[in-house]
Amino acid sequence: MASVEGVRIRSGGSVPPHRVRGRPIQPLVVMLVGVLVIVAGGCTIGRYYTGAPLHGEPSVLVDGQSTRSDVLQIFGPPTVITHQTDGDAFVYSYQQENTSELRLQDPITGVNWFTYNRDLNQRDRLVVIFDFTGVVRGHAVEHHVEELPAL
Repeated sequence: MASVEGVRIRSGGSVPPHRVRGRPIQPLVVMLVGVLVIVAGGCTIGRYYTGAPLHGEPSVLVDGQSTRSDVLQIFGPPTVITHQTDGDAFVYSYQQENTSELRLQDPITGVNWFTYNRDLNQRDRLVVIFDFTGVVRGHAVEHHVEELPAL
């Protein structure tokens, strides 16, 4: 072993592996942890709900017979009320959105290497049109909400 100003220099040997609490850290483990940190940092999952599910069954409405108070009693307050020249309209709307995203991004430069998005949108909508006396003139329903799949 050579010595330079009190510092010992070992020659001919390899660099000892990094150690944590006396145990060597393998380079593959270090790389795997680094990749997992990058991947885990780029995942987002969300479920968003707008409005409320329909509380009643639209088939009970009878055009020309059901009234505004019947509709309010069955379905509750509408999402939107529009005033038209020949009466009002109630709009009941419920929307589910399920999103997931996986992004692999360089932590230093911010460059995206890979992005995967998955968006599922479903909605129910009921429109009830009234005449000036508050009697249902017509209604339409659109059902598309089902159980959302797992992310």
